[in-house]
Amino acid sequence: MSFIIRKIKLPVIFLIACVIAVSCQQPVSEHPGNQPSYSIQDISEVATKLPEAPGYQAFNNNCLICHSSRYILNQPDFPEKTWASIVTKMQKTFGAPVPDSSIHEIVQYLVAIKGIN
Repeated sequence: MSFIIRKIKLPVIFLIACVIAVSCQQPVSEHPGNQPSYSIQDISEVATKLPEAPGYQAFNNNCLICHSSRYILNQPDFPEKTWASIVTKMQKTFGAPVPDSSIHEIVQYLVAIKGIN
């Protein structure tokens, strides 16, 4: 084979492969009925409502800043001592802006909704 034929051979093979690949693709439909449809869901439809219990207001004001209500309801049930430890850890270790005066109310709320009796 001559030098020119060997030099042209690779680009020609690549071009043929590209043409075959493009011709094998499915055509894009011009009809909007064949297109997938998407909808946007109102967030209020997926929001989880927390139950009312003593300490709800303190919990709502301090904990829902960082945690979603769904996250709270998916926690395991703990005894009061464990909830107190968790709330204190949030305040002292993670820097949650929880005043000391609210800790007891928050713990009482968590025990009411996710406590072990």
